[in-house]
Amino acid sequence: MTMLSRLKTMWAGDKPEPTPVRVQRPPVEMRWIADVSWPIPDWQAMAQAQQSDWTERTLDDYWTGGAYRWLEQMGRQWEPHLPVYESEHFLLLSGGSRRECEVTLAFCERSRRRILQFLPGIASRQGHGKHVLITFGDQDDYYDYVSNYYPSGEFAMSSGMFIDAGYGHFLTQEGLRYEEIEPVIAHELAHCLVRHLPLPAWLNEGIAVNTEHHFFPALAHPHAQQYFPHEMTAKHAAFWNRDTIQEFWSGKSFVRPDDGCMLSYDLAAKITKLAAGDFNAFRRFVLRAEGANAGAAAEGELGFPLRNLIEAVLGEGPWDPNPETWQEGIERGQFA
Repeated sequence: MTMLSRLKTMWAGDKPEPTPVRVQRPPVEMRWIADVSWPIPDWQAMAQAQQSDWTERTLDDYWTGGAYRWLEQMGRQWEPHLPVYESEHFLLLSGGSRRECEVTLAFCERSRRRILQFLPGIASRQGHGKHVLITFGDQDDYYDYVSNYYPSGEFAMSSGMFIDAGYGHFLTQEGLRYEEIEPVIAHELAHCLVRHLPLPAWLNEGIAVNTEHHFFPALAHPHAQQYFPHEMTAKHAAFWNRDTIQEFWSGKSFVRPDDGCMLSYDLAAKITKLAAGDFNAFRRFVLRAEGANAGAAAEGELGFPLRNLIEAVLGEGPWDPNPETWQEGIERGQFA
C-alpha cells in the first residue's frame, strides 16, 4: 500500500468537521488594515504595543496570540468556519480533516528541523511567534488573498507561496496530492527560515529549490521535469541575453507570466548548487549577499565573479550583473 493509500485509509473515518484543542492565549489587542479583501492585521501598529521589558517568552506569547486571533478571523470567512490547528512551532488554518492537519503539522515540524540542519548558519530560528501556514481550498480565494500583497498584473501560477510581509506566513492550495504538498511546504518553509537575510531573489529561490530537491531528490531527476534536458538547454539559450539576464539578477524575471519564470527558477537552482560546492565559502557568501552587492560578495567569498556561475550553465555571454540598469528596483526573494 502506498503512503497516499495509507493516508486515505486513515482519513476515511475522520469526522467531517473536527474541533481542534484550544490553547489559552493571553489577551492581544488586534489592529486591522482597512480596505483589504481579507482580514489582515496591522502588524506595524501591533509591534508598537510591545513593551521594552518583555521577556522572550512574553514576546513569543504576544505574537503567537496575535497570529492565532488573525487566523480565527480568517477562518470565519468560510462556511462552515475553518478551525485553527497548532503544534509546537506552527499554526495551521485549513479545511482539511483533523487527521490531515495532524499529518501536515507533523511534516512541518520535521521539515523545520531538517532545514535548520541542512543549512547551518544560514537558516535561523530567530523571530517571535509560531510559523503560520494557510491552506486555501479554492484557487480563486488563494489568488484573491495574494492580490493584497502584490500590485495588479499577470504573474506565474503557483501552488504555494511565502508572504514576506508583516507576520511572514506561507500558503498552499488544498487538493494537491500528499506527495505534491510536501515539497511545496519544504520549499516555502526554506524561504521562511532565511527570511532574516536580505538575499537577492535568485539566491533565495536557489536555496529554496535546492532544499526541496535535497529532501525530494526524485523531483530533481530529469524524468520528473516538464522538459527533457536538451529541451531545457535550448529554451535557456533562446531566452537569456544581455537584457533578460539583468531581469534575472534583479529578480524581475521570477514574476514573469511566461517561460521566463520557469527558466529563472531552473537557472537559480543550477548556479546556487554550483556556488554551494564549498559550503563554508557559500555560507559566508550568503551572509554577505545583499541585493545589488551580491557580485562583490561572490568575488570576496567564493573567489570568482557571478558571471562564472552563469557561464558554467549557459556558456560565454554578457552575464555580469549591472545594477545600474535595474530601473524598477530589486525584488527580494519572497517577492513581497
